[in-house]
Amino acid sequence: MDTPALLAAVTERFAVTGAATPPWPDPHPERTAPPEEEYSRCSTPQRYRILAARAEAWTQALTAAGLASAHRAPCDAGLWRDDGEQVPETARWLRPRRSGALPLLFAFRSLQGVSDAVVTVGAGEPAVQVTGQPDCGCDACDYGSEDLLEAFDEAVLAVVTGAFVHVAARRWTVVATGSGEWSSQNLPGGLDPERVLEKARSGRSRHRVVRGTSWA
Repeated sequence: MDTPALLAAVTERFAVTGAATPPWPDPHPERTAPPEEEYSRCSTPQRYRILAARAEAWTQALTAAGLASAHRAPCDAGLWRDDGEQVPETARWLRPRRSGALPLLFAFRSLQGVSDAVVTVGAGEPAVQVTGQPDCGCDACDYGSEDLLEAFDEAVLAVVTGAFVHVAARRWTVVATGSGEWSSQNLPGGLDPERVLEKARSGRSRHRVVRGTSWA
């Protein structure tokens, strides 16, 4: 896959889809501890609609490249594999043309009454979560739109390039998102996450695995 060309296409589309959602600088450039009151405040929830604009740019770029088709998704409990995920207000499937590739889900929710301000990226059907942005939404956790969009793009690319791997046991999960990066939850100390992921990629895992091929 020509990732730079795909990102360039997303950037070109975003110049239009994001015209009404301007970027903003990091309000904590020195990474100093924010005031305590910022943790309970979201001053401008509408700024996070930039994520929905980015999702639309990805949708246009991927469909224009012939890599996927876009479809409205039913917003019900069956959308997600795991019970803990919130049912979105609107959602969209991007279904890859290539056999063996994972479907991509954009699920949208409101933040303080502002629609489409929270976007969850999912993979597989039913979907597992790849990322949810903004991660928190409070002023203290705001590091500017560049940081936000970078995290969003990395999540989408992990699915589109086939790098995303999600391994789940009864009490723990391990997730790989590409570039050698992984995260885990409740993983026992005796388990090597790299080994867990290696078995998943080779089809030898005895746990639930979500993974797919590149879209191109």
